[in-house]
Amino acid sequence: MMKHILLGILLSFSLLILAACGGGGGSDVVLLPTVKTSAMVKVSLSGTLGTDAIAGAAFTLTLPANVTPALTTGGTVATTVVTPSGTFAGSTIAPIVTYTPATGATPATLQVVAANSVPAGVTTVGEIVTIVLQLANGATPAATDFPVSNVSVTNTLGDPIAGISASVSDVILQ
Repeated sequence: MMKHILLGILLSFSLLILAACGGGGGSDVVLLPTVKTSAMVKVSLSGTLGTDAIAGAAFTLTLPANVTPALTTGGTVATTVVTPSGTFAGSTIAPIVTYTPATGATPATLQVVAANSVPAGVTTVGEIVTIVLQLANGATPAATDFPVSNVSVTNTLGDPIAGISASVSDVILQ
């Protein structure tokens, strides 16, 4: 009987010591920063339309280092990379996208042609497409890292609309 009492006291004492361990104020847990793997890039048009309605827009988006579109096994841009959004949301016309990889000091580019399927055109400027890009090597690009050039906006008659520019309005890292 005495043996069981001593064993019980020894067990209780051991549990009390273990319960008091730890809590040294510091934490041994190291939190690593979350690495973002994709970026949603919003491209918008700005300027004055006047009496014109937008039927389509074309532009070249320059990509920063370590940023690429998803490609198919055939090497073409995946159909999910560029989608109509904002004022072009709901368009049934799929954007035409051409990717040129970076070579040497020349950065990669995406040439995008987006059209709206509304016969009367779009009568407001604003966001037209969302582009989802892949990030590598810890890239964290901002809107200013995506220059837009070669902008061409056409009306419902196929004529160019002067005074309209395009830019990246937002980048959401995911």
